[in-house]
Amino acid sequence: MLEIQMQYRIRLADKRHHADIARLIVESNIGAATVEEQLADLPGQFWFVRVDGQIVGCMGAEIIGDGVAVLTHLAVEKSYRKQGIGMQLFAHAIDYVCAEGVTTIGFITMYYHFNRFKKRGFVVTKRRDLPDNLRGHWMFTSKRYMKCVAMVREY
Repeated sequence: MLEIQMQYRIRLADKRHHADIARLIVESNIGAATVEEQLADLPGQFWFVRVDGQIVGCMGAEIIGDGVAVLTHLAVEKSYRKQGIGMQLFAHAIDYVCAEGVTTIGFITMYYHFNRFKKRGFVVTKRRDLPDNLRGHWMFTSKRYMKCVAMVREY
């Protein structure tokens, strides 16, 4: 079966977009419980995809130290999933942090998603085995994300 991947324009978010990004993250059940709580916790840089005036996908990246970044909050509106939006945002975030000199990238994901990231060179890593520069980051220590798998790639 031939898979056709649509191309979407990825845009850099600013404060005008944060409420819509927070809404998408909350609705996807990957962030805070309320939009207000999520608005207070949008670390780093965010990008989004908009279709017909509505933000339907987002991805964040936080450079946390010399050569180290954490990817955060990859979310796609349910009706737009499986169209390549998430992986285009993911690739865009990686390109951005690598252009900034990052050589170690970490993130968390649900176990049922990790194979798609393995195909892109990321390795499942036990939290105790994370590089020192990632181990203490809130995303890897938060109780909320303990059921998620940690993934890392060194460039």
